[in-house]
Amino acid sequence: MSQQTKVPAEHTALESDSPNTVKEESTIENSKQKTSDPRRATFLVLLVCAGLFLFYLISDRVIPTTDMARVRANVVPLAPLVSGPVTKVHVKPNDIVEAGQPLIELDRTDYVIALKQAEEDLEKAGKEVGVQTASVESAQAQLSDAIANQQNVRSQANRVFAMVKKGIVTQADADKTHAALAQASARVNQARASVDQAKKQLGAIGDENTEIQIAILALQKAQLNLERTIIRAPSRGVVTNFKLDEGIFANKGQPLMTFVSGDERWVEAYYRENSLGNIKAGDKVDIALDNVPGEVFTGEVSSIDYGVNWGQTQQTGQLATVANQSGWLRQTQRFPVMIRFDQAMPKGSLRVGGQADIMMYTEERSVMNMFGKVWIRVITWFSYIR
Repeated sequence: MSQQTKVPAEHTALESDSPNTVKEESTIENSKQKTSDPRRATFLVLLVCAGLFLFYLISDRVIPTTDMARVRANVVPLAPLVSGPVTKVHVKPNDIVEAGQPLIELDRTDYVIALKQAEEDLEKAGKEVGVQTASVESAQAQLSDAIANQQNVRSQANRVFAMVKKGIVTQADADKTHAALAQASARVNQARASVDQAKKQLGAIGDENTEIQIAILALQKAQLNLERTIIRAPSRGVVTNFKLDEGIFANKGQPLMTFVSGDERWVEAYYRENSLGNIKAGDKVDIALDNVPGEVFTGEVSSIDYGVNWGQTQQTGQLATVANQSGWLRQTQRFPVMIRFDQAMPKGSLRVGGQADIMMYTEERSVMNMFGKVWIRVITWFSYIR
């Protein structure tokens, strides 16, 4: 009986101790779990950071992107090539114009007078050339007479010299004949000199005459100046940035308005030089314009600039000035990349100076291209709120 009573007592003691043991074990496990959770979280954070850093390095080479991009076009200051008061303004600021369309007219009075004067000068030059031509013809006629007279005198002299040898005439007659022959030769030489001088004064014949050429050039210049009193659009585009009214005096070479060509527009994107490694002409590009949020346009790289102005101001023969930069990181240098559109753009979407985001694809079949396509669409939707 004592043994039977003892066994249950021991069993009861073991049962009373088991809950405490379980609690202690669960406490130890919880403490171990709490200790491992921060380590695991730290490891996961580091792993994510490393993955993002690796993704950034790869994407910067395969799908380089930039938000430093501007819409560009050919911008031309329109200045008159002649001076004069403004008599008429045919356009208003920001009007769309076609090639050759009149924009501004200047007073034509002085230039019409100059044209008439040039026409009269040409007519006068023609008359002077006619007079000089007549002088040449007269000198040539005198030369012909002098040559004929010389031949006649020479024939008579030969007969006289023959008679002198026969003693028919005296030596005095021979001397007179020599004098007449010399005089005839002198007249021929003088006539030839007159012909040469007349031809020199006349110059070239017809339109090649110097006086005629000068008069023709003056006439052409007068006609050109008269045409230049009307300032026309050089091509299709937009006129902007001007405030003009009739009566304002326009000076030659001083811009009156700005012309933005509509023939070609492109995007100039500024990429960090360490992102240029894989960029080449012909690479496909997605473009997000701030002016057209929610839309993505396509294009391709046309060229990459080979140099930029980095502030080198020393002249040849002088020592270089070195800019001292401190710190481990230095300021990145950016280079312009020219991008042309390969699709028709909506009217009014390409305003010069407008900002854009660029996503470039340097490889045709790359998994990274999918991320680039998604990201550029996220960016263009953000254009609604920024």
